[in-house]
Amino acid sequence: MIKAVELKNFKCFNNLRLSLSELTILAGGNATGKSTMIQALLLADATAREKEDSVDASEALGVAVGNPKALISQNRLELPEGDFELRIRWEQEETVFVYKIDKLRSLKLSYTKSDAALKTPLFYLNAERLGPRISYPAGVDDDILRDGANAAYLIERADLMQKEVPERLALSRESSRFSIQVENWMNAILGDVSFSVITDYGKATTDIRYGNQLAEEAVLPTMTGFGISYILSVVTAGLWCASTGNVILMIENPEAHLHPAAQSRMGKFLELLTEAGVQLIVETHSEHIIDGARVQAAFDKCTDRMQIYFFSKEKDAVQIDKISVDENGELSEWPLGFFDQKEQDLRELFNLRRKNAGH
Repeated sequence: MIKAVELKNFKCFNNLRLSLSELTILAGGNATGKSTMIQALLLADATAREKEDSVDASEALGVAVGNPKALISQNRLELPEGDFELRIRWEQEETVFVYKIDKLRSLKLSYTKSDAALKTPLFYLNAERLGPRISYPAGVDDDILRDGANAAYLIERADLMQKEVPERLALSRESSRFSIQVENWMNAILGDVSFSVITDYGKATTDIRYGNQLAEEAVLPTMTGFGISYILSVVTAGLWCASTGNVILMIENPEAHLHPAAQSRMGKFLELLTEAGVQLIVETHSEHIIDGARVQAAFDKCTDRMQIYFFSKEKDAVQIDKISVDENGELSEWPLGFFDQKEQDLRELFNLRRKNAGH
């Protein structure tokens, strides 16, 4: 498990150290540094697996970086070597990556790294997941594509491999099949969802059909809303990681296209993944994800395994508030701007009502 991440001269942080828990939630406004934390881990993971002496930053982050100088903090500290540095703290060891801009290879980053490699496999689902399609790509047998495009294929593959979902996450004892457990969780979060999956290995595509009690025949994903397709990749990735064991899963915006009630149930699902041995790092803009997770953690008496960071801008710097969850699921603090917009809007409506009543 990653215990802490330290960034020096990386993007908006010239010197930052954050401790991580089994479930770490990154919340806050736009452009406040949440994605920077995730990108730091993606870059470290890609560098750890790299066999050359340089790494392609755009490929590692999954976005077009252009000149990697853009990754260097504009208010940077002086380092004895390199232009920026990432440190990953494990239980007893530390992995250090030092990066330099290579003038001869201007679109790549040269690096040095300590002998201690990343110890835990890292999986990642980004915010721009693949929505409803007639069919999906099959392939990448043991990994989850960043956009979740191979989720349907992994469901079928997991059944063939006889992957078993940990007992803590098994909603039904009727069948231990991976696909059944995915369907059970789809039902638990969304309500009344069934599906069937079949892969055409000649075309390397997987077809999935969705049904419910109102439909006489199953339909294409394109005949359903975005929520079903988006949630399929999150549930599949979560159960895949849980059945693999000792892995890290990073997810951006798991609440995308979900009703608030479904978001809360998703939060409970994510917290349960950590009880099954998955270290989870979640970036979210949803108070319902956080509320569902802390309700489940309080119910299972494991709130000490959950940590929330609230990112905000203060003058020319990023302010990060550390929020803990007590045994009753209560938050240790409620910083200004932390999911208080509803309260502000209601206060504004109340003032309008008073003003109109005065007329």
